[in-house]
Amino acid sequence: MKEKRKTTRRVLRYAAFIGTGADMPLRGCIVSDISETGAKLDAEKAEELPNEFQLLLSGRCGIYRQCHTVWRTSNQIGVHFASPAERAPSNAPSKMPRPAT
Repeated sequence: MKEKRKTTRRVLRYAAFIGTGADMPLRGCIVSDISETGAKLDAEKAEELPNEFQLLLSGRCGIYRQCHTVWRTSNQIGVHFASPAERAPSNAPSKMPRPAT
């Protein structure tokens, strides 16, 4: 099978959160692999996720990526990063749980 990706993906198991809207609770997920341009996420009921959402990568620093869905199964979703990694403003409200210090 020929590789179609433009950038190499790294395999990892990293806990992250999916933000689907200001009034919606965050959903946990696992980043299975990641590259500069996208990622594969393991998430329960992945078929229910919207086509666009924020992937919150760090609770402590508020790092997130805006994502667009490329493919999905019942428990996995492939996303393209629509924007570079961004940091939420320090005064922005966040529903993302903060890690214990």
